[in-house]
Amino acid sequence: MFLHDERGEGRLGTVFGILVLATFIYLGVKLVPVMISVYEFRDSIEEQARFASLPRHDDQLIKRNILHKARELALPVGSKDVQVSRTSGRIDIVVKYSVPIETPVYTYNWALDESLSAPLF
Repeated sequence: MFLHDERGEGRLGTVFGILVLATFIYLGVKLVPVMISVYEFRDSIEEQARFASLPRHDDQLIKRNILHKARELALPVGSKDVQVSRTSGRIDIVVKYSVPIETPVYTYNWALDESLSAPLF
C-alpha cells in the first residue's frame, strides 16, 4: 500500500531540468556561430602565412586580406589589432582582438590572441 502524500515533487525537478536544458540551448545558439567564425578566421590567417613567400605577397597585402576576412566574418578586428612582420626565413602574424558575447544577464568579452609563426619557402 502506497501513500500519495508527495504530490508535485516530480514537477519541480522537471521544471528545473527544462530550464537547464533551455539555458544550454540558448548558450549554444549564441556561442557556436561565434566559435565557427573564430576558427574560420584562424584558418584564414594560416593560409595567409602559407602564401607569404609568393611574389607580390607583401606584408601590407597580407594585412589587408586578414582585415577583409575579419569584416566578412563580422569579427571586431581593426588595423591596429593586426601585426605582420617577417625575417629572412620566417613570417610572424599576430592578431589580438576581443569578441563580445552578449546574453540578457552578462556580456562576456572573449579575448583572442592568434599568433602564428611560419617558415618562408
